[in-house]
Order: sequence, then structure tokens, then C-alpha cells
Amino acid sequence: MGSGISVRRAVVSLELALVLSMAQSAAQCATDLTSEQWRALQADAQSLVDAESPPTVWPFAITAAVGGGSGLRPHVFAHYLTPFPLSLDNLPAASDYYCTQYLSPNGEKNKFLSVGGYLRDRPIPLTPYDFKTYKERALAVEMLRARTIGIDGFGVDLMQLNQGTQWDDVMRLYSVAEKATPNFAILAEPDMSALAGASAKEMVAAIRVIAGKKSAFRVADGSLAIAPFYAENVSPSFWSEVVQGAAAAGVQVTLIPILLNPSKASGLRSIANTFSFWGVRTPSESIGKGGWENQALATIESLGADVMIPVAPQDARPKDSMFWEARNSELVRDQWSQVLASNPAYVQLVTWNDYSESTHTSPSAGTAFAFYDLAAYYIEWARSGEAPPITRDTIIYFHRRQLFSPGRSSAPETPVVKMGEGPVFNEIEMIGFLTASATMRITVGGAEYTSSGNAGLNVFRVPAVVGTPTFSIIRDGASVAQVASTHSIVAVGNVQDPLYVGGSSARTPMGLVCVR
Repeated sequence: MGSGISVRRAVVSLELALVLSMAQSAAQCATDLTSEQWRALQADAQSLVDAESPPTVWPFAITAAVGGGSGLRPHVFAHYLTPFPLSLDNLPAASDYYCTQYLSPNGEKNKFLSVGGYLRDRPIPLTPYDFKTYKERALAVEMLRARTIGIDGFGVDLMQLNQGTQWDDVMRLYSVAEKATPNFAILAEPDMSALAGASAKEMVAAIRVIAGKKSAFRVADGSLAIAPFYAENVSPSFWSEVVQGAAAAGVQVTLIPILLNPSKASGLRSIANTFSFWGVRTPSESIGKGGWENQALATIESLGADVMIPVAPQDARPKDSMFWEARNSELVRDQWSQVLASNPAYVQLVTWNDYSESTHTSPSAGTAFAFYDLAAYYIEWARSGEAPPITRDTIIYFHRRQLFSPGRSSAPETPVVKMGEGPVFNEIEMIGFLTASATMRITVGGAEYTSSGNAGLNVFRVPAVVGTPTFSIIRDGASVAQVASTHSIVAVGNVQDPLYVGGSSARTPMGLVCVR
């Protein structure tokens, strides 16, 4: 079996590397903060998260998900990439690196001009903070956001071992989790597409450092969990040597290999009891009867092993001129349905913040809190064992910002290629969380569409046309929830943009932040 998902490696550009290296000298001692300084930083981050997500934003009551790290099955991790923090340079949004470089077709000296720019989305910007600790504060905000919806921790992508800027960023992640976000764990995920040349001795040295971190994720027997991405890119004997070498150094390791090809699991079964896979990114190939992910799950279960199931919202890579058709929220809902049917030991959100592949669940300028809020709903369902009763009529919506056709934009670009099976869809999707039966209404381009819904989660789609969609829930002749999209749909975009954006009736609409 093949996943159809290419090996990815997040790479910090040369220009950004210079920005980070200049900032590093000022921030490198930030983890030496006093207890009082840590408390102040944590309080500031918590107040921001509390303000943006009061209880009124949720269409259901969060119970089983509260707190993260509760030990409830499944454990939920979100794959985290250090090159894409909330703040790259502690500047106001309009002048920061995301806006002026990553989202601009002319950014980074026209390096990505042929594909219309490096990114199509960015994290919701933070206001500038004390320069010495802005990185720690940004990480605390991300961890508290994740913990709020029941995520147990970040599975951090390791692209360097024992030294280097990205290794330092990983160490910072462990420190912030320990000092500012109790009960939030960090799961080390060595990226074997980047570390294929590393020696077992270097891996063991890194594991020994990680084992000394209080926030490092450990399984029930106390052993340190290590979840290498693309584990099959090195030999099973390499991992045997790592596990044995760590044990000799006093660190018991539980290996959770993340595979691109699940058929390789058998070669690692003698040293691993749990396996994961990176998954696919189109609904028709995902969990349908005989779908790739059902086959992957069956392969792992046939070995008598447990599983970490991946869940991804979408996958669009401007930098590589490729995308997979997720059909609004269908992909992520389908993959959560596999979780609900399987009751796995672990779930991994793929990803928390990879804006270069558009797999992010983290709140962003384009997707807003839409995928984040859906994750909260499904984590609650997975933990409690039943669909959460809806307590507040709420709308979540998704659509593209253009009538998308691969290779078509107002500027010449390298034509974007659709990967995977199925056609391209241009649709507007409304998810209605209904407390009782009601009518769901979408208005766009002068036309009005309606659909009947029942109590619970309902999905309503209509063809996308030029205009700004508005959404309403109507009951007994009155509108009980309504929202207008913060994004208009245009016929032809300035650049090719397959990204699905979103929003919610329960949250304050965000202004556009340098996102086309």
C-alpha cells in the first residue's frame, strides 16, 4: 500500500533563518525566567485564550475533553512544526514575516513567485510582546488553545538532533509545556525524512536529553514514548539499536512508528506495540469501503498492535503546486468517523500548524476557528462515547475564496496539480449544530437555498458562485443563528488558491490579515 502523500520536510528559508538567528541571542535565556515571570506569562496567555473562547462559542458542553492529559482514551496529540510559530519576529501583523514574505508572491526575493507565494494562510497574529519572552508567550498560547479542546499534547517534529536552531526551538517547547501549561505533554517525533543520516548513537543522545524533561510524554508504564515520522526510512535494526542503546543508558523507550507504508509495520513488531500512519487526503480514498486508511488500520490490527489514527482537515501545498480535494470538511469528518468506530489508543491531528501544507487545525486567518471547533466536538465525542448533545444553535461554514480550477488564475503560475482520486468540487458548506429541528439557509449570489435539519450535527452544501455567502438557522419563522462569511468568492483569483477557509456564527468575525 502507498499513502499517496509525499514525504514532507518543513524547511526554514535562508531569509527567515537570519531573522531567527538575530532573535535567538536575545531570547536564548528566556527559559531562565523566575517563577513569578513564568506565572505572569502564563496568566497573559490564559487570559487571551479565555477571551477568544468563552463558553458561549461552543454548541455543546465540553466535559470529557477538559484539561487534556486526563488519561481518557484516546490520547490526542497534534503534530507540531517549530518553523511555523504564532510569531516569527514579534512585529505587528501588517509588517511581520508572514505578511511581507510568506504570503506575498514577491516575498523572499521572488523565490516563490512562480507559484504565487509560499503560503495561502497564516496563524492568527499576536500583538507584540516583551521581546525576550515573545516566543515562550506564543507557545503558551498555542498549548493553552490545544489543551482547551482536550488535546493532550504536541507531537513535535524533530529535524535536528542535539544542536541547531530547530533543536533549540524543540527544547523551548518542552520548557514552556512544563512551566506554563501543566498536564500538557510533548511527544518527540524524529523526522526521518530529515534525519535519515543520523546515527543510532546521536538518536540515543537526543532521547537521553528528552527523557530529562518533565513534560516529555510517557506511557502508563513510565517509559518514554518516541514516535518517529517515516520510521521505515531507516532499517528496523536501527530502531532496535536505538531502543537497546537508550535502555543501556537508563531510558526505557516505547516506540510508536509513524509509517508512510503500513505494510512495513511487521518488520518493527518485535520492538513496537503501537503504530501510526500518515494517511491520505481525499474522502473517497480515506475510509470508504476498501479505502486506504481502512486497509492500513486492518494491517496494524492484524499484528495484534494498537494504533494512532491520523486526522487531517485538508492538504494544499502552494510551494509544490499540488493539492488534494478535501471537499470542505468532509475529509476531516470522515477521518473522525474512523476514530469513533475504532476507539484507538491515540489520535494524531495532522497537523496543528503546518501552514505550508494547509493541514493545520490551529486557528488561522483563513480557516479561523472552524477546524479547531470541529476538533473540539469530535474529541468530546471520542472521549465520552456518544455525540455531544447540542446546547446552542451554531453555524460553522467552509468554502474556497475563488471558483477554483487547477491552473487558472489572473497571473501566470506553474499549474497546480490535483492529487488523489475524485473531481474538484466548488461548493459552499454549512454545518448546522441544531438544538432541535430547524431550517438551514444559505444565501449567495442573489439565490437562496434551504435544507431541513434535525437535532445534532447537519451538513448542507450548495454550488459555489461569485459573492459573499450568508448562513442562517431558522426555527418557527425566526433566525436563531446567522453569520456572513468573512471571505468573498471571486470568479478568478489573483493566484491559484485551493485552500478551504471557514468561520463560525458563535465567534467574532476576524478582519482579513494579509490573506488573499
